[in-house]
Amino acid sequence: MSSDHQPRIETLASIEKDAEPESIVTIDTAHLSDEEKSLAHTRFEHSLGFWKACQFYYPALIWAGFVNLAVILKGFDGALIGSLVGLAPFNQTYGRLVDGEYAVAPSWLSAFNYASYVGSIPGSLVAGMAYDKFGPRVTLAAVSLGSIGSVFIQFFSETPAVLFVGQLLNGFITSVYPVLANAYISEISPVAVRGVLAAMINLSYVIGQLVASALLKGTSTIDNKWSFRVPFASQWLLPVIILLIVFFCPTPPYWLCKNGRYDDARKTLSHLTVHNALIDNDAHISHIKETLRLEESTNVKMSVIDCFRGTNLRRTMISCQVFNLQALCGNILFINYAVYFFKTAGLNASDAFSMNIGLTCMGFVGTIISYVIISYVGRRTIYLWGSTAISVLVLIIGILGAVPQHNSGPTWAMCSIIVITNLIYDISIGPLCFTVMSEVSAVKLRGTTIALSNITVTIFSIIFTVAIPYALDEHGANWGGKLGFLFAGIGALDSLWCYFCLPETKDRTFEELDFMFQQKVPTRRFREYRIERQNHVSA
Repeated sequence: MSSDHQPRIETLASIEKDAEPESIVTIDTAHLSDEEKSLAHTRFEHSLGFWKACQFYYPALIWAGFVNLAVILKGFDGALIGSLVGLAPFNQTYGRLVDGEYAVAPSWLSAFNYASYVGSIPGSLVAGMAYDKFGPRVTLAAVSLGSIGSVFIQFFSETPAVLFVGQLLNGFITSVYPVLANAYISEISPVAVRGVLAAMINLSYVIGQLVASALLKGTSTIDNKWSFRVPFASQWLLPVIILLIVFFCPTPPYWLCKNGRYDDARKTLSHLTVHNALIDNDAHISHIKETLRLEESTNVKMSVIDCFRGTNLRRTMISCQVFNLQALCGNILFINYAVYFFKTAGLNASDAFSMNIGLTCMGFVGTIISYVIISYVGRRTIYLWGSTAISVLVLIIGILGAVPQHNSGPTWAMCSIIVITNLIYDISIGPLCFTVMSEVSAVKLRGTTIALSNITVTIFSIIFTVAIPYALDEHGANWGGKLGFLFAGIGALDSLWCYFCLPETKDRTFEELDFMFQQKVPTRRFREYRIERQNHVSA
């Protein structure tokens, strides 16, 4: 490249806007310093469009999909236990006779649901530390073995107490999967597809929910214990598949560089990209080194305490809150307790399970739609409008719940709006939190920050898991659809937080985000903020 074609890099944020989508920026980096190579790689990343990034990095996409397989178990487990109460053999096994019918006590129903969440708190923290220390392959293999064991306890349980223990252990183990997947995907993804790949985590949740709903619909006609033991046993399949493949999975180059294994990182990049003259793996390694060096300049260490020091406190709070919004918007109600809500609202068991399948199908469709939206619309915009829309919908549910039930019209309307709410959730807040968490966290603290986010959302989820059965139960608070008023009020506060505190992270490299957080850029200036560089990239 001639000297008159060597542009001065002044604004990394504007490179993608200035370049044509298919105009790929390449520079001969053979004689450049690490800092100059890093800048060259940044230009290359910003010049890649979505489809070119998929073409150049399709091996990374495949491995991202593989790691996401495990998250299906988390979604399956979350949807399974809350819906089993609709099965008569389950109620006979774990319930008691009340007014001539078997029913699981509300206290045990809550316990079954929050057991998984309670287990998730230490599980998430262990996941973050294990990822940072041992890497994804060893961690994924270990938890897959543990998952097989915990399902044994659930499968052979005969009392509520034993089932509770099985759920507790399974919650501990399955909480590792989304933490690991989120950290892994963010560290192998090019900028242009990072949002979509991270959002795949939510698709795995939805697939798990859909499989659980369909399986329960199919086994609901079985009039014995196999109606719920078959769904339990089906959880053995994925861990076995994972164990057969996991040790072929490439270790992320960021993780290897954090541990000083630069040669191994170069080899890994060759397994995550296609052999293409346009891809410069040395420049990519230099970019990773510069990102880590930038964090070292602020004394970032790999510990939980460092997540709450300096500018990392802001990053941790954002990461936690974007995940907290999942529970705060009411997803426990319209996902975990959907069947229970449909039945208490007045639907029979068959209609309730059918409606639940429709709900999970809409969630699947919503997640697919979110991939298109995430590619073109900013994270902040999606969050703000998604949170606001969900708040309006649950407010309508509350109003319908307050209407006297003279016929089935309000009941079907409430149940239909629950389905629509789940659609909006899976277009916006559901998948996007995994993208934002991976982007706002510091590289060295990514696993730990994501783990802390899992812990905080779990705490809120436990609160709602315990409270919602009591709020819906006709022998408890008997709120019914009026529960929508609670989530509408919380949702209004969520939307205000999105407006004032959630920065725009779309199309930024980790190095750029590190710099902007260190410079304490105000939330609403993130989108247009320009990073001035005085360096020249020569070729």
